[in-house]
Amino acid sequence: MHHSNYIRRPPDERLKEKFKNKLRSVADGVPEVHFIGEVVEGIGFKDTFVSCKWYLEWGRAWSFLEGEETSQTQYAASDDGVLVWNHPIDLHFASASMQGWPRIVVHVWELDEFGRSILVGYGFVHLPTNPGDHDLEVHCWRPSGSILEELQSFFLGTSTCLVDEDTVFGKAWEKRSQLTTVSSGIVSCVGCQLKCLEPFAKMNCLLTLTSYEPYE
Repeated sequence: MHHSNYIRRPPDERLKEKFKNKLRSVADGVPEVHFIGEVVEGIGFKDTFVSCKWYLEWGRAWSFLEGEETSQTQYAASDDGVLVWNHPIDLHFASASMQGWPRIVVHVWELDEFGRSILVGYGFVHLPTNPGDHDLEVHCWRPSGSILEELQSFFLGTSTCLVDEDTVFGKAWEKRSQLTTVSSGIVSCVGCQLKCLEPFAKMNCLLTLTSYEPYE
């Protein structure tokens, strides 16, 4: 009896590929949105090696088609308080509704003299919905611990972190009011291009996420 060398792929594997191709094919009349730019710099953070980890969140009516939805910059140091990253952003979405417009969430990390990564800030900002040039600033903060926790942070190189990261935005209404926080700096992205197709609008928009400055 002859046995074929052809092996059928498992059904779950075929379904995953079919779903993936479906996400990448945009139906006629569904708006596509492109965000192109870079995370430029950070201002107001400590003069040590600092990196910015970022990711995007969006609503149920949105489909992510191409690009990197999360990434992290290199560690940068500066003597003048301006940390230059110039990390590119290139994203492609399709959406059936304006609700759930994408937002960028950032976590800022510091590398101390012993090579330990210490969280120094959380923040988020929605990407602009209007055409034209925009400057976006992500004002960052971190939870302030007890006196003992702050002493441990100073001497042991630790930091007070959120147990649930959804507190930054998703659960902010119910949980942020219970936190004591301190400001840590501002993060910036620049030169993002927003392109919306029908039925949202026929337009090309230049989008800018700008630089971070320390709080006054």
